[in-house]
Parts: sequence; structure tokens; C-alpha cells
Amino acid sequence: MTVPSYDGALAEFSALRTEIDSRSKYQQQILSLQLTLTTALFGLGLAEPVPLGVLLVIPLTSYLLCARYIGQRSAIRWASKYITEQLSPRVPDGLGWSAWVARNRRPDRLIDWYVPMLICFPGASLLALGWTTRLVFVQDHRSGWATTGLVIVWLAGLFATAGCGYLVHRVFRDRSPTAPSTQ
Repeated sequence: MTVPSYDGALAEFSALRTEIDSRSKYQQQILSLQLTLTTALFGLGLAEPVPLGVLLVIPLTSYLLCARYIGQRSAIRWASKYITEQLSPRVPDGLGWSAWVARNRRPDRLIDWYVPMLICFPGASLLALGWTTRLVFVQDHRSGWATTGLVIVWLAGLFATAGCGYLVHRVFRDRSPTAPSTQ
């Protein structure tokens, strides 16, 4: 009589948990980079000899970093789903961590995740766009080409800001208690 081995499933679980931990660290690094970059650019953009236009970089970098942050989060979610759906049934008594986390969601996600993410990514972008509105739309001794270029960059920043808001809201909506379960 052979005893079924579940060593492979446990090794896979260990590797996936390591990957989840690594991706969580990447998320924190992305968040730290966003906060540092945004603060530095606001400080630089509001200094007198430096042109205010440097703030137009913030919406674009915010979108790129937000997309990477959400990408890491999605990869973590997929790994957790794989653990729950594929590995847990292969191990006697299962691997209960992912299922337990799904059943015991944090109750204050609005205050401790959603609002800070809105402030950090699209909020900083909106502030930068608002601060540069006069610079972009009031023509002060500039050529028409320069004004057109500024308007295009400003509009690209506006679309990037909307993209950030959409990404953050989609993650919050998909994890809300009323969202359909994917498990």
C-alpha cells in the first residue's frame, strides 16, 4: 500500500509564500518611492528658481508606480488563489491560510487602504495638475507650440490620473464584501 505524498504541494506552497512575501516587499518599496518622488518633485517645483512645470511629471510617474503597485497586488492574489484552489486540496487537512484570510477580511479597508491609496497616487496627481493649471492654460510670453506641448502633457497627466483612480477603485471594489467571490 502506498502512502500519497504531499511533499511536492508543501514545497510549492513554501515557494509561493516566499513569492508573496517578496511581492509584498516590492509593494512597500513602490509606495515608498511614490511618496519620496512626489515629495521631492513638489519641493523642487515650488522652489522659486525652478519652473513650476516640473510638477507635470507627477501624474505620469504616479500612474506608472500605481500600475506596478496594483500589478504586485494582483500577482499576490493569483498566488493565494492557486494555493487555495490547487494546493490545499492536495494536502490532508488543507492549507488554511488563504481561506482563513478570505473569510476574515480587514473591516476598515476604506480608511486604512482605499483613502490613503487615493491620496497617494491620484490625489498627488490632481494636486500637481491643479497647481499647474495657470501655467498651462494662461499664455505668458510663450510660443503657441510651447503652449500646445504643455496642454498635451497636462492632458496626458489628466488621463494618467484617471487611470490611477480607476485602478485603485477597481481593487477596492473587487475586494468589497458585496463583490462576487472568485473562490
